[in-house]
Amino acid sequence: MSSVHGAPMVLFIDDEPLIRKYFERAFGRDMNVCCAASGEEARLILADPDSQIAVVMTDQRMPVEDGVTLLGHVKDEWPQIVRILTTAYSEIEDAIAAVNSGEIWRYVTKPWDFDELRTLLHSALEVYHARAYEATLLAERRRGMMMVASHIAHEMRTPLRSIHSAATGIERYLPRLLAGYDWAIQAGAEIEPMTQRHRDVLAQAALGMQRVADRANGLIDLLLANAGAYRIDAEAFERCDMVECVDVVLRDFPFGERERELVHWSPGPGFEFVGSFSLMVFVLQNLLRNALQAIAAAGQGEIVIWTRCGAGYNGLHMRDTGIGIEREHLPRIFDDFTSFAGARHSAGVGLGFCRKVITSFGGHIDCHSEHRRYTQFDLWLPVCQVQQTAF
Repeated sequence: MSSVHGAPMVLFIDDEPLIRKYFERAFGRDMNVCCAASGEEARLILADPDSQIAVVMTDQRMPVEDGVTLLGHVKDEWPQIVRILTTAYSEIEDAIAAVNSGEIWRYVTKPWDFDELRTLLHSALEVYHARAYEATLLAERRRGMMMVASHIAHEMRTPLRSIHSAATGIERYLPRLLAGYDWAIQAGAEIEPMTQRHRDVLAQAALGMQRVADRANGLIDLLLANAGAYRIDAEAFERCDMVECVDVVLRDFPFGERERELVHWSPGPGFEFVGSFSLMVFVLQNLLRNALQAIAAAGQGEIVIWTRCGAGYNGLHMRDTGIGIEREHLPRIFDDFTSFAGARHSAGVGLGFCRKVITSFGGHIDCHSEHRRYTQFDLWLPVCQVQQTAF
C-alpha cells in the first residue's frame, strides 16, 4: 500500500497478485493507492472509517462475484465513491450496460495503456473532490433548511393546536346547543329559524376545521422530513390498507379549481402493507402535487392512479400525462433537494424523502418518464404475510 495520510485513496481489486503489484508500482508514486484481492477484502477496507477511499477500480472477472456486482454494492453503500471497471474486450457489452445503468463511471479495457489509465484515475479523483464539495454544500443547505423548518414548525404548531381544540369543542357541544335552540323554539322564543342545511353546515364546519389543522400539521411534518429532522420509527409500523390511504389523500388534498376532475382513481385489488399510514399519505400527497404541477406546465393532461397485486410485491401506480421529465434529469430525481424548475414546473422536490419512506417499508419506488408525454411512479411494497393462528 502506498499512502499519504489524509489523502483520498484509489482502491484496486484483482485476484491476481502480480497484477496488483504492477498497479501499485505504476501508480503508487503519484497517488494514494491500496489493493484488495477480493470483494470481501475490499468491503473491509471500505468500511474502515480511517480509509478515505475516493475511487474503486475492479476487474470484471473475479472468483466469487463479478466486478459489476461488486461496484453495484459500492454504489448502494458508498455512492460518493467513483467506480471504474476494468474488463477484456469480450466483456465490453457488460461494461457499457453498467455505464448506462449508472453502476460504474468508466470502464477500461485490457491491456492497459498506463498513461491513459493514469489520466483517467486523476480525473476520477477530481470527480470525487467535486462530489465531496457538493456533499458539503448539501449538508450546509440541510442545516440551514432544518433551522428554518424548525422555526416555522414552532411558530405554527401552537395556533394549529388551538384551532383543532376549538373545532373539537364545537363538535362536542354543538348537539347540546342545537338541543337548547330546539327547546327555545318550542317554548315560543322569537329566534330566527335554522334550516337543516344550516345544521349540516355547522357540523361539517367543525370537521373541516379539524381536517385543515391536521393537513397543516402534516405539511409541517413533511417540511421537517425533507429537511432531515424527521426520523422514521420502524418500531411503530403496522398493517395499513393502501386503498384507504389513497381515499384519504383524495378526500383531504387541497385541490385547486377543477383539479379533482383530472384525477382518475381506479383501484384494482386492495392490499395491505407494513408501514406508517401517515407517511404513506405524505408520499402520495407529494406525488399528486408534482403530477398536478406537471399538468399545469403542459396546459393539459390527466392523472390515473391504480393498484396491482403480484406474487412477492404489490404495486400502487400514479401516471400523469403532463410535461414529463427530461431524460438527463431522471437519474437524479430522488436526490435530496433536487429540483428541475422551469417557469411553471418543478419535478423532484420531496422525492428523496418519498424514497426513504418506501425503502423503510421494505419496498422500492421507480420512475419512468418521457419529456412532454408522461411521468409514472411505481410504488412496490412487499406482500404482507398472513399470520398463522396457533392451536
